[in-house]
Amino acid sequence: MPLYHYTSAAGLHGIMASRSLWTSHYRFLNDTSEFQHGWKIVLEAIDRRGAEIRELSSLAWETIALFRQHSDEVHGFIGSLTSKGDLLSQWRGYNRGQGFSIGFNASWLLQNAAAQGFDITPVLYEPESQRAAADKAVTLLIERLLEGTDGPEDPRAQVRTWWPHALKAALVLKNEHFQEEHESRLVWVGVSWPPGLKTRFSPAGLVPYRAFQFDKVVINNAATHPNNWGIEEIIIGPALGHQQTCAVDALLSSHGMRLTIKRSAIPYVAD
Repeated sequence: MPLYHYTSAAGLHGIMASRSLWTSHYRFLNDTSEFQHGWKIVLEAIDRRGAEIRELSSLAWETIALFRQHSDEVHGFIGSLTSKGDLLSQWRGYNRGQGFSIGFNASWLLQNAAAQGFDITPVLYEPESQRAAADKAVTLLIERLLEGTDGPEDPRAQVRTWWPHALKAALVLKNEHFQEEHESRLVWVGVSWPPGLKTRFSPAGLVPYRAFQFDKVVINNAATHPNNWGIEEIIIGPALGHQQTCAVDALLSSHGMRLTIKRSAIPYVAD
């Protein structure tokens, strides 16, 4: 099953030229409340197991408290993908139907993600599944602390190396009302700024981003043409003119690419 990335005309042009997707720092999401939703669920899971953690290591619990107050040094970058390449709600969010949907071979993306320290994780929307994911993340810490009781490892170091897992869990939890998006996320999390860090301009100022390259790993026979770099098709937004088929074909030709070009099947016209 392909995974799709929705973007603007400028975004499509840049993606083809750079063979990369720009993943943005989670603190610069368009909807800042989105991360808070997932983070609240993770913190609740930590609190539910608080007595157990304190019993294993009071120092670990104190370190968690410090991280909760001062977590700026942990950084997460995300990019949005979906299994739905022609979805009205997504078109409305990208230039009111005047955007593009890029369909990638999922195996290609997964192998390139692994080569760059990214995960590709389906977003969870159901409250029960979200709580289970948060509990799983906290269980990982408890297992590490249990292993540490028989060795010299500092509980503070264990919490520090585990903390990105807590953040990663939060980044793939969204309100159930967004379920129709069928989103998966490219996620990179670390305790320091990543290699290849860059910034871009936005109407709100500067935004830190990390480029996810989709030409790090080349998979033979994953796509029909060797220059496609895992891209299988491009869908043209419903509010764009028919001449855009010719324009996309020209863009692909300029990069030596040959792949399927489609128009959205949705009868949507922007206001």
